[in-house]
Amino acid sequence: MPGITTRPLATTAERLAAVRLYREVFGLPGDDPAFTPKLLSALRHTGGSAVGAFDEDDRLVGFTYGFVGLDDGTPYHYSQTAAVAPAAQGRGVGRQLKRAQAEVARRAGVRTMRWAYDPLQARNAHFNLDVLGAVGRWFHRDLYDMEDHNGRTDRVVVEWDLDEPPPAAVPPLSRDVPDWGGCRPDGDVCWLAVPASGDELRRTGRALEVRDRVADELTRLLGSGRVLLSCRRADDRTALYCVGAR
Repeated sequence: MPGITTRPLATTAERLAAVRLYREVFGLPGDDPAFTPKLLSALRHTGGSAVGAFDEDDRLVGFTYGFVGLDDGTPYHYSQTAAVAPAAQGRGVGRQLKRAQAEVARRAGVRTMRWAYDPLQARNAHFNLDVLGAVGRWFHRDLYDMEDHNGRTDRVVVEWDLDEPPPAAVPPLSRDVPDWGGCRPDGDVCWLAVPASGDELRRTGRALEVRDRVADELTRLLGSGRVLLSCRRADDRTALYCVGAR
């Protein structure tokens, strides 16, 4: 994006700024260990990634880091986290960071990336699936064995093929919108409803109930070999996952 540049986090000062930004973006308490500048330095020297986004005044406004994983001997680059300063959100910084991280992976000879996200975060899902073109392949109930603001840390793991052309268009959104956690078949796909925003979910007081309903459907759907192809707003209250074959 204009005015934003990406480059490896090359100095201790830049890596310390990344730790501070992470704490700010995710609102971590003082006793949360987060991660260390030494980790970011080690990743750069061992095939991993530690990339920052800097504004016109060379201030860090976003960063991402990751490492190499193996699936039956086949390597992939796992993006552990990405964070963008609130004032810089909506400027395409996240997309620029992911693309810079993908270049690190390619230079290391890795052709796919993976990362995890909360399936109840519809905006994040839309970015991963519709903007970047990744697909949601695996569901893990309580991946981190801890609680967050929506209860268990349930996560979908996406896969991003770095050599594949942009995905084919998905069908138009269903006009028949189910309740949150409900799934409605529609030809070759089905539509899974989730809250359009975390604020909307928290206002209802149904976070744990919706978490369970969505988890049950994702376990069933992704466990049968289907994938998440898209996540788009159906209305002000609800977003719809498009679930199909890939």
